[in-house]
Amino acid sequence: MDNRKYLLVFLFVSAAYCGKAQSVKTFDQADSVSNAQYLAGNWQQLLITGKQAIGAGFDSPALRQRLGYARLITGDYSGALKDYDVIFKNDSFNPTARYYAYLCHKYLNQELGASYNAAYLDTNQLKTEKIAAYGLINAGIESGLKYNDNTYRGTASYTRVYLTNRLSWRWQLEQSVAYFNQYISGSTVHIPGAPLVATISSNDQQLEYYGKISYSLTENVQLMASYHYLNTSYQTVTYTGNIGFAGIRYSGARFALQGDVNMSSLIGRHINQYNASLMLYPMGNLNFYTISRGSYVDQNSTGTGVFSQSIGYKILKNTWAETSGTFGDMNNYIDADGLYIYNAIDPTKLKVGETVFQPIGKHLQLQLNYTYEQKQDDAHNLKYNQHSITAGLLWKF
Repeated sequence: MDNRKYLLVFLFVSAAYCGKAQSVKTFDQADSVSNAQYLAGNWQQLLITGKQAIGAGFDSPALRQRLGYARLITGDYSGALKDYDVIFKNDSFNPTARYYAYLCHKYLNQELGASYNAAYLDTNQLKTEKIAAYGLINAGIESGLKYNDNTYRGTASYTRVYLTNRLSWRWQLEQSVAYFNQYISGSTVHIPGAPLVATISSNDQQLEYYGKISYSLTENVQLMASYHYLNTSYQTVTYTGNIGFAGIRYSGARFALQGDVNMSSLIGRHINQYNASLMLYPMGNLNFYTISRGSYVDQNSTGTGVFSQSIGYKILKNTWAETSGTFGDMNNYIDADGLYIYNAIDPTKLKVGETVFQPIGKHLQLQLNYTYEQKQDDAHNLKYNQHSITAGLLWKF
């Protein structure tokens, strides 16, 4: 009897290696065949068997565990999360499924989803994997120069330093400080009390602080709020800007949907901006994804629409790129959850760019960006081009 049992296992494993499709007709057969394929590492055939078994009504937590791992190994992180969600409906504390769900969210750059699952892991596993409820997630710097062909505008520079903290398993805080500087030449102004016009040159300088807090309401639903403070010095005047942001994000199977609103006061203008964005990653990973975002900017009762589109893709084994474009009148336009503010002296009318992400070792990532902008100089009634080159370093803890 024992010899026959071993022979049966051998036959199942052999069939799994050969990759021959088998139609499963009983629950026990579905369990045995899928387990043999799992042990053999025949992931593609296991996925076929799993689909057949579930379609025939032979579902089980053990089958989902094998399918989830097969999808994780083959890079379909979203598909794996769907399998683990089925397990959690009956066993929310399943440590193996929770750990692999944690990894899937990490590989999708969903830090809050990852920490939500980490909360279910036991102390020993957390210590082994070096996962803590509080601590730094990442820290980075980005700095760039903006060149243009307008003789009245000097080269601009921008530098931002930032870090992200996990405050608890469900709370996350991102903070940054930034500095912008550009020399503005030949601005004509009327001198009060006299019929004279003077030409003034000045540095446009801006110091910024940004803070964003996020809360994981569930594994897939996140609430976000941010505050952005700007201190702008131009000519002899200093302006203060304040921007508030509130949003909600839902991460589903191979997509993420977000709605948010920005309320701000910039240089004497009250601005409301309403945004909706959709991210699609049909392969279940970040080897190919798209992000579409539509915005309505309402300032001083005048509304304009702005649309942005990004396409990300893997170009080499460890190299990713993202092509992006933003279209519309970006006068005081607010981007990236209130992080980037387009409140320069001259509004941007078109922006396209390319970003390359290159990991260096286990923790460090290099980021290089080129951006082309079409801008409007209303003071001199001319259009001009601006080219930006930005480099960044990100350290992941």
